[in-house]
Amino acid sequence: MPRHLAIDASVYRQPASGVQLAVHHAVLAELEACRGIFDTLLLGSLPGAQPSVQYALPGWAQSVAGRIFWQQFHLPALLQKAGVELLHAQAYTMPLRGKIPVLLNVHDIIALEYPQYCSWRNVCHMRALLPGSLRRAKLCLVSTRHVAQRLRQLLQVPYDKIEVLPWGVDFQRFSQPGTLGSLQLPERYFLFVGNLEPKKNLELLLQAYALVAEKSACSLLIVGRAAWKSRRLLQKIRDWPGPGRILWLGRLDDALLPGVYQRALAFIMPSLEEGFGLPVLEAMAAGSAVIHSDQAALCEVAANKALCFNARKADELAKQMLRVSQDSSLRKELEEQGREHARQQTWQKWGEGAVQILKNM
Repeated sequence: MPRHLAIDASVYRQPASGVQLAVHHAVLAELEACRGIFDTLLLGSLPGAQPSVQYALPGWAQSVAGRIFWQQFHLPALLQKAGVELLHAQAYTMPLRGKIPVLLNVHDIIALEYPQYCSWRNVCHMRALLPGSLRRAKLCLVSTRHVAQRLRQLLQVPYDKIEVLPWGVDFQRFSQPGTLGSLQLPERYFLFVGNLEPKKNLELLLQAYALVAEKSACSLLIVGRAAWKSRRLLQKIRDWPGPGRILWLGRLDDALLPGVYQRALAFIMPSLEEGFGLPVLEAMAAGSAVIHSDQAALCEVAANKALCFNARKADELAKQMLRVSQDSSLRKELEEQGREHARQQTWQKWGEGAVQILKNM
C-alpha cells in the first residue's frame, strides 16, 4: 500500500522566479515519479500539478507573513489529521513541532552568510526558522556540493544528514526554436536573466560592458524584475550615455525567454553568490555560450562548459566577452558543449532521485 507523502510547495507564487521557479519544476517532476509509490498531498497551488489530493492555502495565508504563520501553527495539525507519514518541505523551512519525518530542501544559506545581499525580511525569516528547521529535519536536500559544504561549515549540519541532488532544466522547451513575438531586439547582444538585486553583481557587468562596447558593436540586454536595492542600477541603465546600448526589458513572458536566449552572443551570470544558478542551464539548453563568475555553485553547475572570470574584476569579464564576440569558433564550441551538458540535466532525473531518497527515509 502506498505511503502518504505531503509536499509543501506553499512558497510558490506567480509570477515565479528563482527558487519559486525551481520549486514548480521540481514538484511537477516529483509528483510524476511518485505514481504508484506514494499517495501525495500537495500543499499550495501549483499550475499543472496532479497530486492525489491538493490543499489550497486559505486567503489569509497568501502573504509571506501569513504563510509562515500557517506553516508553523496550522500545518502540523493538518498533517496529523490527513494521516501523512512523510513531509517534503520544498523551501528552507518547515514546522518546528511534530513527529513526522521531514525531507527539507535548502537552496542556499545566503541570508545567514551574506545578509547584505538579502532583504531584511528574508534575513529575519531565515534567522528565526532555518537553524531550527535544519535540526528538526531528518534529511536536508541541496542542489550543489557548495551548499552542502556551507551547511556543514557554518551550521554544523552532519555530513550524513545532507543529500546533494542537482536541479534540472526543461531541455525540450529551451532547445526548440523560440519566438520573439513583437519584441524588437538588437542584432548582436549579450544577455543577463535574473532578478535585479545586489547579489547578481550587475554593477560590475555594466563596468565590463562599457569596456567591451568601446571595441565591439554589441548591446547588453537585461531581463528580470526590479527587486530590492535596484533603483540606482535602473537609473544608470536609463541614463546610460554610451558607449553601446543597454536595454532593460523587465520580466518577460515565459514563452519568449527561449528565443531571447537563443539569439544572444552569450549569456552572462556575474553573481557574487548563488545556491545553484538555474539560468546557466537554461542558456546552455538554448544553445547560448555562457560566461559566469568564479562563484563556487556556478562553477559546479557549468561543469567547465563555459568561460569563467573573477567576480570582482570587470576587466576579466570584459576580456571574456570580447573573446566570445570576436571568435566564432570559440562561441560555437561553447554552444555545443553547453547544449550537450544541459541535455543530461533533466527534471525527471531530479524527481526520480528525490523519490528514491524519500523511499529510503
